[in-house]
Amino acid sequence: MVVHGSGKLLARIGQQHFNYMQSAGFRAGLLPGFQIKPLFRARQVAGQTLARAGQPRPDWIVVSPSPQPGKHPWDIAYEHARGVAPRSQAIAALGGVYLEPDLLQPGPPGPPPGLAAQGLNPNYPPGAADGFVPAWHLGAGFANFLAAWAAGAKGQGVRIAHLDTGCWPQHVSTPKNLRLEQGYNFYEDNSNVVDPGLGGLFNNPGHGTATLALLAGNTVNLTFDGQNYTGPIGGAPEAEIVPVRIGASVIHLYTEALAQGLDYACAPGEFAPCQVVSLSHGGLPSSAWAEAVNRCYEAGVLVVAAAGDSYYAVVTDLATHFTVYPAAFNRVLTATGVTYHQDPYKTTVPLAMQGCWGPATVMAKAVGAFTPNVPWMTRGTVDGWDMNGAGTSASTPQIAAACALWLGLYGARFSVPWQRAAACREALLNTAARPGASPDEIGRGSLDASALLGPAMAAKLEAMVTNGQFQETPPDEVSFPFWRVMFGFGPPQSGLEQMYETEAAQILARSTNGFLIATVQKDPAGTTISPAERKQWQEAFIAEPGRSNALRAKLQAAT
Repeated sequence: MVVHGSGKLLARIGQQHFNYMQSAGFRAGLLPGFQIKPLFRARQVAGQTLARAGQPRPDWIVVSPSPQPGKHPWDIAYEHARGVAPRSQAIAALGGVYLEPDLLQPGPPGPPPGLAAQGLNPNYPPGAADGFVPAWHLGAGFANFLAAWAAGAKGQGVRIAHLDTGCWPQHVSTPKNLRLEQGYNFYEDNSNVVDPGLGGLFNNPGHGTATLALLAGNTVNLTFDGQNYTGPIGGAPEAEIVPVRIGASVIHLYTEALAQGLDYACAPGEFAPCQVVSLSHGGLPSSAWAEAVNRCYEAGVLVVAAAGDSYYAVVTDLATHFTVYPAAFNRVLTATGVTYHQDPYKTTVPLAMQGCWGPATVMAKAVGAFTPNVPWMTRGTVDGWDMNGAGTSASTPQIAAACALWLGLYGARFSVPWQRAAACREALLNTAARPGASPDEIGRGSLDASALLGPAMAAKLEAMVTNGQFQETPPDEVSFPFWRVMFGFGPPQSGLEQMYETEAAQILARSTNGFLIATVQKDPAGTTISPAERKQWQEAFIAEPGRSNALRAKLQAAT
């Protein structure tokens, strides 16, 4: 396995170090030709200072060192942290610096040859015999958006950041409150947020166009198999949408762009902050992503992220269906999938796509929405569409839209930003339909937008805030305690040690070794692992493909 990176490094440093590294003397005198820029630019442009209570917030920079073709991206990061790479001594001299490579995040493999790219997916309901309307997911017995709209909630006054591949403004489904002038393209670092439809057939060209429609799409007229639907296609058709392009396709995404996109939601230039993020992308655990999630949480931005998608492969499925990041972070609301028949988005059909789910700690703050076989608008057309919408990419914008409806009705009752977002999340988790049904795969239940908007839950949450009963979720971080136990390491005490832990967590997250995954899942604390099993786990982990030479040497020295 080859791990690909952009060549850039994402570095966490103290604010005083950031000021020093931005000085002309440092850049021109100590590191000639060494490009350094802020990672979280949006916050600085807007003049905001986000800081945890009583604690200075570390800053992040993007470092562009001299290219080293063929070298593992993590090995490059370790060399710069130690000061042994060309011109890196000044970075190492700052002390405590954490660096991680800007990785090309791995996505699920494309569907096998011969799998239909259009029309209904025969592996899941609904089928033609069900007599469903094209926008079945919006109706009674499903997400109940139609009932929510009838009560007057359509997302008015709420701003949603749509992090995806961009938009196609010519399509009839384009949200009527799309704010093109407020968007940004972090994939190519410009203001062009139009979705070019790149990536090839199986990389979901036009992915952003389709998910944007499910989020806040305008009125459409759809007929499928004799059944017609006329009305808004998006769950929050009155919400303002800020388009943020973060990748060329759903599986072509760099760490830097997603981190910047999340931060941008907190402060889109000189414009008002967003209240919700709809994010269908994901990948490996990243400390930069954890920092971006924390900034969103503290700014009152509710991040709804897809649990991810996998393919059922019989023997190896165990090691491929776990929730991706940032959806796995505690401060993020995880979006899973639910089928037309209210079952988990899960299959036993070989090589068929399914959702991701687990572990239990993630499912405790997950909600499912409807997929697959939902309407999927077609980029490059005016009114083209199909019924092949699938994946947790389709369920995520539905949940984000429902959150916008709640915030439009009740958000003003909560003056503290994080409490507003957290209250919306709690309302969603506690009003989900069919609670307790398939909690391991779906989470707390299925999305019910109408039940979510009930006044009793909002009043209960408001009273809890007033009485001081509402607790802030601890900040997210990349942590892998099981790995430490297996190799006898203590908690990380430096930036370099944290780097090793992040890479180790990434290795497990992309592993296809069922034994490695099952052992962690069985005993996350590692307290009941026998010496023989520990030895087997060590050997299997060291043998995992794609790990850096530096990490391999560290692990071998510990065994």
